[in-house]
Amino acid sequence: MGSLADFLGRKRPPPPWAQSLFQAPLTPHLRDGAGRTLVWTVEDLSSKATITDQFKANAAEYHQRYSASDHFEGLFRSALAATGIEVAAAPLILDLGSGSGVNSVVPCQRLFENARIVATDLSGELLAMLGAYVQDQPDPEAVVGVKMDAMSAIVTPGAFDVVTGASILHHLLDPRLGLAAAARALRPGGHAIFFEPFDGWGLLRYAYRRILAESALRDDPLDAGIVSALEAMIHDVATRSAPDTAAPWFADLDDKWLFSRTRIEAWATNAGFSDVRFVPHLDHATMYRDTAAVQLRLMTGRADLALPDWALVALDDLDAAMTYDARRQLMLEGSIVLTR
Repeated sequence: MGSLADFLGRKRPPPPWAQSLFQAPLTPHLRDGAGRTLVWTVEDLSSKATITDQFKANAAEYHQRYSASDHFEGLFRSALAATGIEVAAAPLILDLGSGSGVNSVVPCQRLFENARIVATDLSGELLAMLGAYVQDQPDPEAVVGVKMDAMSAIVTPGAFDVVTGASILHHLLDPRLGLAAAARALRPGGHAIFFEPFDGWGLLRYAYRRILAESALRDDPLDAGIVSALEAMIHDVATRSAPDTAAPWFADLDDKWLFSRTRIEAWATNAGFSDVRFVPHLDHATMYRDTAAVQLRLMTGRADLALPDWALVALDDLDAAMTYDARRQLMLEGSIVLTR
């Protein structure tokens, strides 16, 4: 026989404000030891979305590897400051592809006073981490995690003031569905904010190819680990710049897309947004040199590997050739700020 806490946990309904935002009942999906619902779910027979194991079996590892609350809070602040958009007081926020919420929900809680947030993801395991986190906050019902396909039409149309997505669109088979879901969920005048990679990575792909070509001719070629990393980065950029969406392996890719401003603008307009603005994340004078160093460390997992001086020349040439405005126009990463 279960405890009183278990009984109460099973009987406690979702917060009324949250249930009204869905066109089907919210039901418990995962609970903690006290019987409190950490994650809700909603039946959506139209969804055929799937999720890879890294977001389920390896949820804790994924959370630890990609947690960067302060970084993403800075991106939110920059996007708000650069565009001057006004967010409603005590906003209703729909977060798409929340994961554990550390890079989206947590920054939104810091930035928007009295916000109520629906965090959505296909990984109940990641959402449970968020659910456990909010239980210790003054108002644990201000955030509701819902295991669901955030691209579906199960959310009540026009119900939200803000839609957020911290690096979600480039994971989708069809990013247009993410933009359409955001537009559908927003009230007129509402805003969506996404953080995504852009096709400015093609310039670094060119620099990496130049470095590899010179290495093959030198008496002191690159370390084999660096060569493998550069080759992998070249392949990644090439694949994502013009992805073959019909290829059998495309669905299994984690990172699928690098976006252009033109493509995002066209998709957003078709989705029903009235305004689209972009805020570059990087534009400093040594952007390409610094980014290559970070990529090399992430790709190899080694802090002792570095490009030699002769290889850095290609990156320094690229930094010198690109003006400030050009670096901002041909973004590596950027915020997409949309108005419904």
